[in-house]
Amino acid sequence: MTRIITYSLCMRMANSNEYYKDIADFAETWSVKVIREVAGLIDKFREYRRSRGESDRSEAEYAFELLALGVLLREHGGEAAKLPGWSIFALKKLVTAQGRWPHWENLIKNLRGWVGWIARRPNGVDLGAGAIDHMVVWLRANGEDGRAKRLAQWQDYVESMGAYATQELISLCLTLADDFASASQVVLGKYTEGVDHFLTEIAPRYRRRYDAGLVSRTRLEYHLGMLGTEILNRSYRQRFLSTPHKVVILPPCMRAQPDAICKAVATSFGAKCQDCTPTCRVHQITKLGEKTSFAAFMIPDELRVFGAGEERADSGVVGVSCALTNWGGGWDTDELGIPAQGVLLDYVGCKYHWDEQGIPTDINIHKLLEVLGEEGV
Repeated sequence: MTRIITYSLCMRMANSNEYYKDIADFAETWSVKVIREVAGLIDKFREYRRSRGESDRSEAEYAFELLALGVLLREHGGEAAKLPGWSIFALKKLVTAQGRWPHWENLIKNLRGWVGWIARRPNGVDLGAGAIDHMVVWLRANGEDGRAKRLAQWQDYVESMGAYATQELISLCLTLADDFASASQVVLGKYTEGVDHFLTEIAPRYRRRYDAGLVSRTRLEYHLGMLGTEILNRSYRQRFLSTPHKVVILPPCMRAQPDAICKAVATSFGAKCQDCTPTCRVHQITKLGEKTSFAAFMIPDELRVFGAGEERADSGVVGVSCALTNWGGGWDTDELGIPAQGVLLDYVGCKYHWDEQGIPTDINIHKLLEVLGEEGV
């Protein structure tokens, strides 16, 4: 049986079918309840966006944005409020440099890790009216521009109404987060039982690494990611299905072979499998795509979005990644105008973040085909 590092959608089952039933039911129940509770706020925010000529989104997506803001404030609001100004500047510059000079990636990641460690402050302060702004700045300093931009829209809205409205929004979001913490633990907690052990025994070893923040996420944030992927899949579903071309983006951690042996070749879309190992999951999915109607590529560590350009304008993208990162990729691709769907890795195992040697990861193939609209294959 595959070693569980943090979460597993399979648990002790042969596959993750039960998880996908659980998350679908939970997302439906949660959406109906929360949309009803925040309907007035959503209507006002929609009107605000219309007045600025901005595109509309589904009610469930607006509700999820409020929840995401609440969870981030609950888990990291104090840390964000106390982040020193010098470190904000330094981290932003390093994130930019990493994208600009990929040959220096390892050195820059090491510098990000040290700056983050020196600047890090413990969570646990009262959240005032500036909490959302601090959170947006904190996200950008950590290279999460897509999440920062989406949540900054709510900050702009409440700022136009005054400090009292901002504090009311913060209180509402924190209440949503508290309620979600209790409800999600009951339904999704069985899939994240390994997280607490990892946080206690393993994550402290990462404190000077650039990905210390990622691997230190709480069970609540895993549950948020699970719900987020489900909500965004529903919101973007029709646009995705209407695209004539489908592309599946797979993470390198799904390969059977390490970097030095894998024969995949670089393309403008990502690395393309060259069939070197028949038992490799990337090979199998690539061949499945050739038999049906999608193309499969791998992207490297840290590449959050599929990219932009005219050659991708008519493509729908399925992004495969872990529960912590998938929903953020959904927002990133939406910002680029690319209709996307997400499929979660059944468990984590990549050597970039979770295991020194790397454990080949996997997904639910039936779920992938369902997302692609190829259920009958």
